[in-house]
Amino acid sequence: MLSARWIWKGEASGYNQAVVFVKNFEAEIITQALLKVSADSWYRLWVNGVWVNDGPCRSWPEHYQYDEIEIAPYLHPGQNELRILVRYWGTGTFHTCPQQGGLLAQVELKQLSGNKITIRTDESWLVSEFPAFRWNTPKVSIQMEPQEYYDARLADSLEFNQAVCLFAAGEGPWLDLQPRDVPLLTRQPVAFKSYLGASLLRRIPDWHYCLPSARLNYPHLVEANRNVSQPGGVCTVMKLEKKATVRFQEDGMQVFIDGYHNPQGKYRLDPGKHVVLVLVTEVLGHNKEKSFRLEHPPAGLRLENPLDSPYPNPWCWLEFPGFRFAQTDLRWPDHGLEDPYAQKIKDYAQFVSKLGASVIELESFTKHLAQQAVNLPESDLFALDTHWRFIHRRVKGDASERINYPSGLMFDNPTLTTVSPSSKGDIELCYDLGQQVVGYYDFELVAEAGVEVDIYSVEYLTPEGIIQHTTGNRNGMTYITKAGTNRFTSTKRRSGRYVFITFHHQTRPINLRKFQVIESTYPVDTIGSFSCSDARLDRIFEISARTLTLCMEDTFTDCPLYEQTLWVGDARNEAIFAYDLFGAADIGKRCIQLAAQSLDRYVITGCQVPSGWDCLLPAWSFLWGIAVWDYYTFTADRAFLEEIWPVVIKNLEGAFSLLDSHGLFSGPFWNMFDWSGIDDCHETVLHNSMLLVGAIDAALGCAMVLDDHDGQVWLETLRGDLVRNLNCWWSKATKSYPDSLSADGSPSLSVSQHTSFLALLYGIASSENKADVLDNMLTPPQDMVRVGSPFAMMYYYEALEKAGYLDNIIASIYEAYLPMLEAGATTVWETFPSSNVRPGQFPTRSHCHAWSSAPIHFLPRLILGIQATAPGGQSFTVSPRISGLSWAKGRLATARGTLEVEWKIDNSQLRVRIKAPEGTRVQFVENETHQGLEIVHEP
Repeated sequence: MLSARWIWKGEASGYNQAVVFVKNFEAEIITQALLKVSADSWYRLWVNGVWVNDGPCRSWPEHYQYDEIEIAPYLHPGQNELRILVRYWGTGTFHTCPQQGGLLAQVELKQLSGNKITIRTDESWLVSEFPAFRWNTPKVSIQMEPQEYYDARLADSLEFNQAVCLFAAGEGPWLDLQPRDVPLLTRQPVAFKSYLGASLLRRIPDWHYCLPSARLNYPHLVEANRNVSQPGGVCTVMKLEKKATVRFQEDGMQVFIDGYHNPQGKYRLDPGKHVVLVLVTEVLGHNKEKSFRLEHPPAGLRLENPLDSPYPNPWCWLEFPGFRFAQTDLRWPDHGLEDPYAQKIKDYAQFVSKLGASVIELESFTKHLAQQAVNLPESDLFALDTHWRFIHRRVKGDASERINYPSGLMFDNPTLTTVSPSSKGDIELCYDLGQQVVGYYDFELVAEAGVEVDIYSVEYLTPEGIIQHTTGNRNGMTYITKAGTNRFTSTKRRSGRYVFITFHHQTRPINLRKFQVIESTYPVDTIGSFSCSDARLDRIFEISARTLTLCMEDTFTDCPLYEQTLWVGDARNEAIFAYDLFGAADIGKRCIQLAAQSLDRYVITGCQVPSGWDCLLPAWSFLWGIAVWDYYTFTADRAFLEEIWPVVIKNLEGAFSLLDSHGLFSGPFWNMFDWSGIDDCHETVLHNSMLLVGAIDAALGCAMVLDDHDGQVWLETLRGDLVRNLNCWWSKATKSYPDSLSADGSPSLSVSQHTSFLALLYGIASSENKADVLDNMLTPPQDMVRVGSPFAMMYYYEALEKAGYLDNIIASIYEAYLPMLEAGATTVWETFPSSNVRPGQFPTRSHCHAWSSAPIHFLPRLILGIQATAPGGQSFTVSPRISGLSWAKGRLATARGTLEVEWKIDNSQLRVRIKAPEGTRVQFVENETHQGLEIVHEP
């Protein structure tokens, strides 16, 4: 029972706050010290100056979790210190639902003398703002928290006061407190593998402005939705001493100068005063900040506040509250906004055009906008965005001569890398980690005060050295040096392979002793393995496994760079892979539970959880039901099945409440399944109903295990009706199902492979149509939409396996994954480069996406031939496919232990060795690839 209280520096908590708490205590020799700690939104714990842990794990506010950490190894007799840095995001992310700043901690100490001490958060703890973390930064992305910007000069500027108690444990916004149900993450230092060079960058004199338009409109709203309007703008008076050309770049905004907007951003202006009006035009969307930039401001240019010329901030904020609204994204943009919100968007676009043209001088500003204008400090009006410097870097030349011993920082020893400044530009270093990594930047350097160090990572460089920037993600940080020695470990886990380190405002040499990434993932125990006579398949397996590891935190995540989000559909794939490779049932179970808890909010399970983005992706909701059965199949955990069963039923009841007049699942949701070009911008999309059949089948399996006969009858009835309703839409003309139905009930002209392989996989296709379904899978017509991502390919492979086309799967793995190897990939990609529909470029948006790690599952399943025949690892068949190989071996994690299979062709013999866990039944099954070979079973 927790007797600690939630504490903070006061009752109020705002955007991106950093607060440090300290508790000192005396103790004798400690034999045990269990700390229970949680925070909103993030904490870092030090015990006697040693970094111990970051947390907490993600959880819904209604079902909040705390970490349990044994801290006795960090304590000593006498005076001890607990120091906890807490960062409250104050904005919605795809990982958390921030409520208000708070810390909860309790330590139960057992001493050698037998005495026990309890230390708990209360008003005796000391608390201070931590100004080194600059608060007014933009979000890393819509999925993530505010960007990290650390000023080491302010790290010691702490003013401690007594903490304020907010709530007792279990009260306030954090309810149902439970211990963390997944292991703490790892910390493993990773050094750079190679130095790629130094560049001299042009110093950018541009004036960049990042406007936090969402926060300015809704300072207390914590969300991550697209359908939240962000009207507004800023205004200044530009003063020129002589005729000049000024250039602006815009991102989500339009610049008007004296009532004129030039789409090319170029303005030829006379001396004197000019009114500059910059209005938000991208009023909806996930981009919560808009920006504009004055490029190469001419000499003598000055800005002046139009409301109050002496005011320190030359820009004023323009509020248009009549155009504000904050909606969820449960109604997906494909289906349009409902009135009156749609009308507000149209009216705002007309308003911006008319207003921009009408403000032609200061008098017209006063007439039209003075009532909407507000003066704010610059730190409130504009965010500190350094990412633009990396995006718009301009290389002037090579800077190798400014670097002494560039490999020195790659090794944690006294050897130094020295970077000398240049009067001609800023120095940038580039290093290669050798493979994709996710973790914390960790460095030590000696410098003068005030050097701005930008550190950014990317996943991919072209052979020509062109950087692929991850659109919509500020994947880096800025650190401002104090004078002397600087040691720092970043507070955010970031991913990438190539790291760029740039020094701004440097006037003296900088000595770097080390720079590394402390990799941090779920603590995997690699049980499974695969190798064979074709090294290419080995490498495909390896990069798939590496990808999965990087996408495992406190939950499965889609990718370690772009989002770090628990997408429920992605997690279904990843769980299957992780069961085989790591036996990681706990993380699979946790993902199922987090999604189940979203039914407190939505009619069907959420698609990314826990999250401030209110969005439904029905395919993911139905894959959640399938994931429940997958978990039981691996573990035979009947107790958990009984616990989750009511939620399985609730999810299906929600789905069936959304059937349309055709008896098919329908809703104005994000009806996506694959990045491929399916015609899914309608409420009734057939693949949703097909996946719902799959979820019913999974539920029928659960019902039989639990002896729920009434539930079984109900499910069988629903399944029969749904299958009949789907088959009504089979087209004899196209020999396929349409992708979707329009609002008037007419079928889409678009057809895809997806409805065919799902119809076969889930037993939907009628017997007379199965041949055509197979043709669509194996030899699709030219105009048929093909599979676009390795995610959907997983279900295509499952369907091929069910149909007995096993060698097609192996051939497809070669075809789909060899291009990644040829491109030098160390992880598997989100989409295939051959796909016509990709959310990105170069040739994929995300280069590390574990929904693509299907080779982990299918190579052992087919080439080693290992397939489970009973839940919980009770029994297996082994039927290896030769597939042109001469040998293969590997291991599979099971709930009962490791199952090993090895085979090789020795002249006319197929020599097979199987080692199974005690009590596990294994049956060897011959197949057609063994023809002509004598089977020899070796001990």
